Amino acid sequence: MMKPLGQSLSRRDVLALGLGSALGGAGILARAAESADAYPSKPIKLVMPFAAGGGTDLIGRVVAHAIDAILGQPIIVDNRPGAGGSIGTSVVAKSAPDGYTLAVGTTATHAMNEFLYGKLPYDPANDFTPVTRLVKITNVLAVPVDSPIKSFQDLLSAAKSNPGKLSYGIVAIGSSAHLASEQFRIGADIDAVGIPYNNQVTAITDLITTRLDFMFDSIGNVRPNLLAGKLRALAVTSLERSPFLPDVPTVAELGLPGFTALGWVGLFAPAGTDPAIVNKLASVVSQAYESNKDIKEFSTNTSFDFETMPPAQFAEFVVAERIKWGGVIKQAGIKL
Repeated sequence: MMKPLGQSLSRRDVLALGLGSALGGAGILARAAESADAYPSKPIKLVMPFAAGGGTDLIGRVVAHAIDAILGQPIIVDNRPGAGGSIGTSVVAKSAPDGYTLAVGTTATHAMNEFLYGKLPYDPANDFTPVTRLVKITNVLAVPVDSPIKSFQDLLSAAKSNPGKLSYGIVAIGSSAHLASEQFRIGADIDAVGIPYNNQVTAITDLITTRLDFMFDSIGNVRPNLLAGKLRALAVTSLERSPFLPDVPTVAELGLPGFTALGWVGLFAPAGTDPAIVNKLASVVSQAYESNKDIKEFSTNTSFDFETMPPAQFAEFVVAERIKWGGVIKQAGIKL
């Protein structure tokens, strides 16, 4: 029986209320655990905010195929391209936080677009629960094999001796490779000219034929021409050396401490999703990465690092990425 307002509670009352709260909390935890154990009980929709057939789409599909076999329910990839990924991403932001609508997110959708485009139809900081990183995409700094620039230090010396004379290719304005170029230019304090291109093939061709002096691009895009002896890799943009180019040092090793410029793809749920469901999804992805042969083969063929992160670590990583890229974009004065 509740005491009237203003009347003190006896020790027996306090204990009774405490026991009731404890039992109520235990019931909530038990229901959450039961909910996660039963999840998923129906197909899951994985919203892909980019067109079918592209690199991010292929990553999403190979991961979806690997984990639906473990979850026991199909994962249906739903392509919703447009506006730099904003259309599909906003769909998930407005979805119920029940674990049945998930988003493939990228460096662009969750760390760059708000600074490149201004107002978005979703809030990357508050509308999502980060689940796990799916892929890390390392960029490589490359020069033509016939260039007199043979090393990272050669490039710095040439740029500082010839301000405004060296050129670098930009395939997609606002991409991680483009922003790696800007981060390098700002960090190394060099004056070089960025040349925009409509497609990657033309940019690589101009680099090979020395129309460009240097370029940042993903290892997967550059590696065939490295192996063919047409380009030379000077450095990679990860903090540690890449398993795909183990003999190539990092930019950080060569004189820009802490330099890192990665593309990445991650899995996101709507904000408010049950943590038990989030943890289950992250665990299943990690389990798939340990055993799935298709993922290992896809990684080898594309030079994509399939690396997971626990949800809390991934959430911290995304926050750090937003802070870093927001600063680079502002300093470089890039707007789309």
